[in-house]
Amino acid sequence: MRNFLGSVDRVIFGGTALIYLALFVFIIGVPKTAEAVIKSTLDFTLNRLGWIYLLSFSIILIFLLFLAFSKYGRLRLGPPDSKPEYGLASWVGMLYGAGLGVGLVFFGVNEPMSHFFYPPLADPETARAATDAMRISFFHWGIHPWAMYTATGLAMAYFQHRKGLPGRISSSFEPMLGQKGLNGNLAKVIDIFAMVAILCGVATSVGFAGNQFAAGLAYQYGFSQSTILVAAAIIIISVLSTASALKGVAKGIKIVSDGNMIIVVALIVFVLVAGPTMFEFNTFFETLGNYITQLPAMSFFLDATGTVAEKAGYNWVGGWSVMYFAWWVAFAPFVGGFLSDISRGRTIREFILACVFIPSILCFIWFTCYGGSAIFMTMGGTIPEPEQMASNSTASLFIFLKALPIPTLSIIVAMALIITLIVTSVNSATYVMGVMSSGASSSGEPSLGLRGFWGAFMAINALLFLWVGGMQALRNSSMVGALPFMIILLLMLYNMMRSIVKEHGESAKPA
Repeated sequence: MRNFLGSVDRVIFGGTALIYLALFVFIIGVPKTAEAVIKSTLDFTLNRLGWIYLLSFSIILIFLLFLAFSKYGRLRLGPPDSKPEYGLASWVGMLYGAGLGVGLVFFGVNEPMSHFFYPPLADPETARAATDAMRISFFHWGIHPWAMYTATGLAMAYFQHRKGLPGRISSSFEPMLGQKGLNGNLAKVIDIFAMVAILCGVATSVGFAGNQFAAGLAYQYGFSQSTILVAAAIIIISVLSTASALKGVAKGIKIVSDGNMIIVVALIVFVLVAGPTMFEFNTFFETLGNYITQLPAMSFFLDATGTVAEKAGYNWVGGWSVMYFAWWVAFAPFVGGFLSDISRGRTIREFILACVFIPSILCFIWFTCYGGSAIFMTMGGTIPEPEQMASNSTASLFIFLKALPIPTLSIIVAMALIITLIVTSVNSATYVMGVMSSGASSSGEPSLGLRGFWGAFMAINALLFLWVGGMQALRNSSMVGALPFMIILLLMLYNMMRSIVKEHGESAKPA
């Protein structure tokens, strides 16, 4: 077994497995109690501590922009003469796929339509509701989440590539703990916490992807969306993900990422041509302007007077904006770890500006083409039962595509995109988990066996949670851990800045 897994840190590997097993037994053994405890904890953080998320995200975004344009932005993530391993297109494709996964197609139509039918301030199904819906979607999927991923990845990449430390979250604490402390208990606890968060988040994403893929089969071909069909989709996703991960980053993950970027562009072009083209162009630039001008206000909006909550009938800010922020934090350990691994040789300035802004613009374009067009067609009465796109997140994309030309082909392509995006996320996660659970001296690629183990582990857990109905509790568990990781991330950035300033005298020269 040891030879199969290769070099393994037994404390991190075993601690992750035991804690995740305990969480699994808790959710499966006493499902109602587990669901109530996890949900009440999550509700408390979202409703009472939401200001911490909004403040932290804004601090991180401002810090990254300062760092990018400062003299430190010229530092390379690696030796001064190092060059990027991947071209810009492939690099962006990998970070885009790992950072979003199936969320792009899952919510691209559903979220704007939800805000259009159930707006926080405007009257439903009005022009004002349409404008607000697009602006809110840009906010939830724009530069704030990508700043979170960028900050995590930058801190890890700095210590991994510039300091030669293993690609772990704990390596960012070297200035505080020292080289000896990186092998101590506190460092291992930090890595175990990150590993459990990755398992919860990615297993949930696999479950969501399986549900949406099955919804496409059911909607287009009349299959019954049963648990067996969803399980079959999860198995297919898991096999493809593990096979891709076993080929490594340079072959498997890069090839899949390049493929999903081609499909994303193709689907965007298709909707631009087949949909309301001029409306899409106008909506993109108008919403971008609204987003930029209102970004400071949105970044700190907490509905202090309860106006939005009174209209919506619930804590809208906690249920939407803060929930999204917690979700992005929960995914930061694995996305950041993967960004670190693929970014050797890039400057800090290049890393920050590319990771924050390029994926954000791609998200804006996707939401405009799909969510914006769905709103336009709903207002024009060309989509039957448009409320389904707001209430049924798994089928919303397919309902929209059905209203456009050649739905048979476009739905097949969209289902292929679901597979390639989630495969990118899963094999990125297995790679990161392999790196983080490798032996203490390991700084290279994890063994094929270790990556395969974590891929199979996530697949089996997704199937088990799907079978017993605990997927929502698992998703909430990952977000409960978001607040502690937010504190960890702020300390990571502090340590990175402390190290940069210390070495600046001789290292911050143009490469």
